[in-house]
Amino acid sequence: MNQAVSKIKISSIFLTLLISAPAVIIFLYLFIGHSDNWQHLKDTLLFEYIFNSLYIMFGVAILTSIIGFTTAYLTSLYTFTFSRFFHYALILPFAFPAYIVAFIYGGMFDITGTVTTFILNLINKDLSEVVFFDIMSIEGAILVMSLVLYPYVYLICKTYLSFESASIIDAAKTFNLSSWQILKKVILPISRPAIVAGVTLAVMEAVADFGVMDYFGVNTFVTGIFKTWFGMGSVDDAAKLASILMTFVFLIIILERLQRRNKVFKSSGKDFKPIDKVKLTGFKSFLAFISCFIPVFFGFILPFIQLCYWFFISYEDIIDEDFMTILYQTLSLAIISAFIITALGLLFVYNVRKNKDKTSSILTQIAKLGYSIPGAVVAVGILSFFTILDKNIIEIFTSNYVISGTIIAIIFGYCVRFLAITINNFEAGFSRIPQTYDDAAKTLDVGEKRTFITIFMPLLKNSAFASFIVIFIEVIKELPLTMILRPFNYDTLAILSLELTQQSQIVESSVPSMFILIIGMISVVLLAKNMNKAH
Repeated sequence: MNQAVSKIKISSIFLTLLISAPAVIIFLYLFIGHSDNWQHLKDTLLFEYIFNSLYIMFGVAILTSIIGFTTAYLTSLYTFTFSRFFHYALILPFAFPAYIVAFIYGGMFDITGTVTTFILNLINKDLSEVVFFDIMSIEGAILVMSLVLYPYVYLICKTYLSFESASIIDAAKTFNLSSWQILKKVILPISRPAIVAGVTLAVMEAVADFGVMDYFGVNTFVTGIFKTWFGMGSVDDAAKLASILMTFVFLIIILERLQRRNKVFKSSGKDFKPIDKVKLTGFKSFLAFISCFIPVFFGFILPFIQLCYWFFISYEDIIDEDFMTILYQTLSLAIISAFIITALGLLFVYNVRKNKDKTSSILTQIAKLGYSIPGAVVAVGILSFFTILDKNIIEIFTSNYVISGTIIAIIFGYCVRFLAITINNFEAGFSRIPQTYDDAAKTLDVGEKRTFITIFMPLLKNSAFASFIVIFIEVIKELPLTMILRPFNYDTLAILSLELTQQSQIVESSVPSMFILIIGMISVVLLAKNMNKAH
């Protein structure tokens, strides 16, 4: 048994070293000397990358916190017209990848967009005669990102408020405080950790985005990495930009952890009672309805209607043999990656369960760090890592084989990026299995392999399925990592969608986008059914 445990631990150590290698290599680029290209970047574009990234962060943080907290507050504390519908509907924008919403809004609201043209014809005015908000701008990018990312704040705040005791609110009412005063003096302060946690996730997604920023022509660190890599052909300078961005993201994580540690508000478990929702009527009910309807309408309903319309007028031109090949490549890549990552996550968490030592726990936490690193940064790190392997190790055995630019490189990139998701799922699964099961197996002298197959696997099947589905969805949607690491002429639905928009074929891009959305929605339904079974 000890031998089996040691094998699991050795495997975990090896995998942690392998998974963390790209991040370590990227970080080392901070200390590598400057090239002429880097000096040019520093003098011309670096300030713009920093300013735009910070501007996007603050813009997304403000909008997602307002939309996410407001909707969570209204649906948690009040009942109003369609409040039960909004309880679920406010999550729907999660189904849309941000870059797809960007393509749709660009096609609707830019200078020659369908909606812009329709309104101008309706009022018989020229563009120069009206006040026009240019969606194809950094402010437009912030707006689109916020409409898609506010569910991070909504979900975390809603979960947090549902566990808050009504006794806190009742106590505030004894001081004759109004609803506004209770919100300001009680609910907002106790919700602060949840708001910051949700906003941090939204901001990290925004600063790591490539599709939206590239389409809207906004220069950020991620678009800069692509331009430096493919435009200048400078791998080292792209890696240096990636190292700055990675350091930037880690600073955000550290700041969030510090504030969360210092700001903890808890209700007394003994006095806990659920919140009694207040029924709103008349104008207040209408106001609550509008507050929840606007983000659902602009974050899901409007882009979905437009996507459906474009799909039905263009699918015959796009769906052919080549398209079916891309669909097959996308699905097979997602299924293989989800299977491998789920298996690796199980190995890491099982190692912690069996060994119960600090080393195993630290290894797991290190393996989870990849999820916080933007996809483009992970990709640059992996290419640098595999280039070192190709030159220094693999060439010893064969001069004709390289790893970089292969399916192996893409799947490895997904492992680095998404392993945290499956580890979190299995940690939750194992936490529900009493330690007495392990002790009983030892007492009965049941072998390690048999214990795992007969005891743990049946109890972890829901966690495994949930992990598989979530990874599957993430791989289907992933864009920058796949673009950098894919083999030549190996496209996915996400890449095809981006390439069509770059060729000004916005309507045609709706076809791969619709397939991404449908696959994501079916997966979410399967995930929801699995969660119901688990309960």
